[in-house]
Amino acid sequence: MKLKSFLISYFLLLVILIVLTPSAKASDYEIGVEEGDTFIWNCNVCDNDKLDEILGKEWNDDGFFEDVEKGARMKWKISDTDDDEKIYSSETKENETVYSIEFGKWIWTTNDEWGDEDKDEESYLFKDPDDFSEDFIFPELAPLWLPIPMGEYLKNIDLYEGYTIDARVIDSITCEIDRADIDDKYPKENIKIVAMYNEQGVLKSYKLYIGDHNVILDISLESFITINFLFLSILTAIIYFGILYFIYRLMKS
Repeated sequence: MKLKSFLISYFLLLVILIVLTPSAKASDYEIGVEEGDTFIWNCNVCDNDKLDEILGKEWNDDGFFEDVEKGARMKWKISDTDDDEKIYSSETKENETVYSIEFGKWIWTTNDEWGDEDKDEESYLFKDPDDFSEDFIFPELAPLWLPIPMGEYLKNIDLYEGYTIDARVIDSITCEIDRADIDDKYPKENIKIVAMYNEQGVLKSYKLYIGDHNVILDISLESFITINFLFLSILTAIIYFGILYFIYRLMKS
């Protein structure tokens, strides 16, 4: 009886491992987020006066930094993804294939309640890294999300010389931008950005430094809920308790 119970338990455990093991993808890169995934960021440090001085007063007029301030939070909820969308590129003067994500966006706020989303937005990255312009600098100086594996993707982009990619343990990007290298005017002094990413390729930490390691902007991923995580949690719980019940019935028979 004990041998029989052991063999059945072993077989069921093997089934769980097969179900939970992700399947291989045929493409080189893939979008790590899915419809329904929700991400919330928190702003821990924001020296707006210094940022206005260094990056110009329009740095937080729109995009990821729109209305950001210390103590505020921002939320995205992914509504759609597409790994084969076509857009017109002003660089190549042709329609190019991109990875795109669409999301509902709650602009940075200090309110405890989120309420309705503020707007719908779309973000995209070229599927072929060669489609980026030479010496490319990301609009937020570090990308907000990336196809995965992000290290392989980034190393094929002709990035600005100040970028350093590290994907050995924690996926991260360091970017040191010299004075007036963005558009011959900004930044007003040398800056350094250190950004880290989670396993989905989503920004989980963003720090902007000036001078002697002086942080003037610090943003971190407060929480995220993914559809896969919820599904796997429920599935694992069902299978686990199913196994316990099955073994219990065997022991009683």
